[in-house]
Amino acid sequence: MSFPIVLLAVLALSGSVAAATPNTIEGVWSFNGGAVGIQALSDGTFQGTVVTPTKFAECEHPAGQVMWTDMRPQTDGSFWGLHQWYHGGGKCEEDPLLGLTAWRVLETSSGSRILKVCFNTPGGESQPTIAANGKEANVTSGCLESSPLAPLPTVSGEGSGQGGGSSGSGLGSGLITFSQVVVLPRATAACVSQTSLKITLRDPKYDPLEEVVVKLNGKKVADVNGIEHLKNGILLKKLPSGIYKLSAVATTVLKQRLSGSRTYRSCAEGSVKIKLHRVKKHHG
Repeated sequence: MSFPIVLLAVLALSGSVAAATPNTIEGVWSFNGGAVGIQALSDGTFQGTVVTPTKFAECEHPAGQVMWTDMRPQTDGSFWGLHQWYHGGGKCEEDPLLGLTAWRVLETSSGSRILKVCFNTPGGESQPTIAANGKEANVTSGCLESSPLAPLPTVSGEGSGQGGGSSGSGLGSGLITFSQVVVLPRATAACVSQTSLKITLRDPKYDPLEEVVVKLNGKKVADVNGIEHLKNGILLKKLPSGIYKLSAVATTVLKQRLSGSRTYRSCAEGSVKIKLHRVKKHHG
C-alpha cells in the first residue's frame, strides 16, 4: 500500500492572493523543513531537486533527489507535473507510480510570494488545479505552501587553481566558486615534503556536492559519488616525486560543474604509484 509523503491537509492561504508571473517559480523554496531548488530545463519544462533534506511522516527526501518532474507551464500561469511518493510501512522505498501535481506562484496582499503545491495520490488520474486566486480543485492528497529562500545558486566557472579558499560568506551568497568548495592544499614552500595530500570539500548552500573527480597529471585517481561519501573529503597517499599537477572537477546536485587545479613539486623521492585512502569509486 502506498501513502502520500505530503500532509493530508489543505493549508489555507493567508489573506488575499493573486497569481504571480510564471517564471518566478525558478529558485530555492522552503518545503516542510527542507528546501527544493526549482530550475528550468532545456526542453521548456522545470524540475524540483531537494537541496536540503525534508521529511514527511517516516520518510525523508534526501538532498539530491529529483522530487518534482515534468513540470509544464500551463496557459493560465500554473504548472502541472509529477511528484515522487514513497511506499509506506517504514520501508521508505520510492513508489514507481508518481502523483499528478499542480504548482502556482501567488502574490499575497502584502506583496510577498508563496508557492502553492497541490497533490494527487500515486497513479491517480485526476489532475489537481490551482486557479489564479489560489483556489484548488481535484485535490486528493492536500496542498502545501512554500516561501522563497534564495535565487538558484550559480557557479563562477573554472577555478584559478589557488585552492584553499575560506569558508566565508560566499558559500551562502548564491555565487559558488571552486576554491570555496574544493580546498586543494596550499604549497607555501618551494616544494612539498609530505607524501599525502588531503582535499577538503565544503557543500555550497542550497546546492550540495554530488560527485568529485580527481586527476593527477591527467590520470583519474579518485571518483567519489554521493553526498554522504563526500563529507570526509579525499585523501591521496604516496604521491609521485618531481612536479605533478592535481586537478578536480566537482558536480553539484543541480548539475553545476566547477573545476580547478594546482601544481606541486615534491621535495623528496616518492613512489610513482598513488595510493588512495578510502576514495575508491563510491555511489551514494
